[in-house]
Amino acid sequence: MERMLLVGPGGAGKTEKLWQRYSSLARKGRTDSILVLLWNARDVRDWRERVDFPWAGPLHVYTYFGWVQREIRRCWPRLDPWGEMWLEPEFLTVETGQFAMLRHIQTRQADFAGLVTSPERLAIQLGSCLVLASLNGIAFSEIGSRLAAAMPDKDPNVYKSAQQVLDSYIAGAEKSGTLDYGLAVALYRQLLAEPWYRQELRQFKHLLADDVDEQSPAAQDLIAALLEHVESAVLTFSTDGGHAGFFGADAQGAWQRFGAIGKIVPVRSQQQLGAGRAVYSSILSGNVPVLPRRRPQIELIHEDLRSELLDRVGERVVRLLAQGVPASEIAVIAPLADKVLEHTLAFHLKEAGVSLNVLTKNRRLIDEPYVRAMMTLALLAHPQWQLDWGVPDLAQSLQLLLKLDPVRAWLLSRQVLDCNLPALELWQRERVGFRAAQGYDLLRQWLDSYRQGPEQPIDLFFQRVFGELLSRLPPARDDLVVCRQLLVSAHKFIKTTGRINLGTSPGAAFIRMLSAGTVAAESLLEPANREHAVILTTPYAYISGHLRSTVQVWMDCTSRRWFQQDVRELINPHVLMARWPQGEIWTDEYNQSVSLHNGARVARALLRRCGGHLLVAAANIDSQGFEQDGELLAALYGALAGEEGCENALSTGTK
Repeated sequence: MERMLLVGPGGAGKTEKLWQRYSSLARKGRTDSILVLLWNARDVRDWRERVDFPWAGPLHVYTYFGWVQREIRRCWPRLDPWGEMWLEPEFLTVETGQFAMLRHIQTRQADFAGLVTSPERLAIQLGSCLVLASLNGIAFSEIGSRLAAAMPDKDPNVYKSAQQVLDSYIAGAEKSGTLDYGLAVALYRQLLAEPWYRQELRQFKHLLADDVDEQSPAAQDLIAALLEHVESAVLTFSTDGGHAGFFGADAQGAWQRFGAIGKIVPVRSQQQLGAGRAVYSSILSGNVPVLPRRRPQIELIHEDLRSELLDRVGERVVRLLAQGVPASEIAVIAPLADKVLEHTLAFHLKEAGVSLNVLTKNRRLIDEPYVRAMMTLALLAHPQWQLDWGVPDLAQSLQLLLKLDPVRAWLLSRQVLDCNLPALELWQRERVGFRAAQGYDLLRQWLDSYRQGPEQPIDLFFQRVFGELLSRLPPARDDLVVCRQLLVSAHKFIKTTGRINLGTSPGAAFIRMLSAGTVAAESLLEPANREHAVILTTPYAYISGHLRSTVQVWMDCTSRRWFQQDVRELINPHVLMARWPQGEIWTDEYNQSVSLHNGARVARALLRRCGGHLLVAAANIDSQGFEQDGELLAALYGALAGEEGCENALSTGTK
């Protein structure tokens, strides 16, 4: 039985070698005997798109959770007692699970009054606690006590209440036959322990697992079960990995478990620069390390105000494009890719005829103009929901729907009272113009016509809005993507109402969830011309996307956001790891050490994916007016410039 471990830094080509292995196996036999486990959904999509063999069977290429969903559906009738109570499983989306959790939190909201965060954020954290516990094999009933024991300086009653919320949520899910991520993983772990199921896994003769260091202990259990019988296995490990720890991954545990199972094959890149280790050491120790000969060209853009910095960065990126750097080889990486940064970059790139490819994990549907327009129309069409709408939202929606300038859109929005669009008087028509008044009349008639009929499910209402109103504009490709996401999310939300009580009006419940910002706008779709688009992304999205760029722009290098804090009000992913020592106390020093290691690891991984030119962008004052004192810029000075020639090495482009 052949066992091989491909080990090397990020960007060295391990995934490509894994693909070559897959191609070789597929051409010798059939793809239905090969199981491929990848890090994320984007990797799965890219892998499947590359398949072009003369013959092939079914493709078994999954993320761990994608595999879990598939197997639970396939084996559902044999899952006791779930399969006896329900004909099929109902998998909750992340948003629907958070909304269901929120209903349980609201019954105990007073217990969390001392926490400075919203109930919506608490619902996200408790859902994450459930996921982390299931990925690490921790009993759900022990979550609260485990957190309280590790952090005795915090109010234990908060964790007690959190445990009661979790117990209530789990009981409701079991009663309704619904599974979120955490419950599905827990159910699959039970399935994996069944002898008859492990026998069925023998259909796979070959195992290929990428980024094993970014996989959870639950996924590692699956890999271990497959290694018992497969004829061949190739696992890849990154020497600078461990970025998914916040999401339940256990890089150290993975290497301890599989590091000695087979032949280790080092994978190195001849084009890789060697500055990553220097920056890593500088962040952790503050010392000036010995620098490698081959390191990136460093350029500093430093301004007092972030608004000035964004313009400078946009102008510099445009100059790089004019110098012949391909757009797709420029990546702007920010710890928080906010809308101000996105709009400023898009504005400068538009003048150069280049688009922006946004690859972030934290986009919200509510921030998209078309989604806001559809949501505002839903509020106007359903006054019985008694949900408030804002004049600015209505003005923005009218501006989009009627193709108006901001002034006319604002004037028309001021006429609307209590969801009613009154008829315009003559002087009002003259003030806003005939075309605007005509569009207003058509919208008013559309809403009146809808209200005369029965209330439609929210997903059907959105379909009608898009088909009868928005499709006339016409929307751009990105707008079509977010509208489709909204329709899919609304449909899944309504589908769960058959099992979960979401109140008398599921449509109103969905709008409240949408307003809270819990509906994500992450998309696997990218611009039609990816080669003509500059990338805007976060460090995690960049690394998990296996990207490399000739030019990297590190934004906000004086921000503390580069040093990720893993601990929140109710969640600590380190305490909810299987390897957390019993009786260990989480201290501020421990927290600071983890934060520094997170920042150092990210900086090292990014530099190893940089082709040769690094732009370091920093501002003294952030967008909210607060002074920035993050440590990344100082570490870059120490590691990449050295003791001598520091100012010369980082002087290009400075103020």
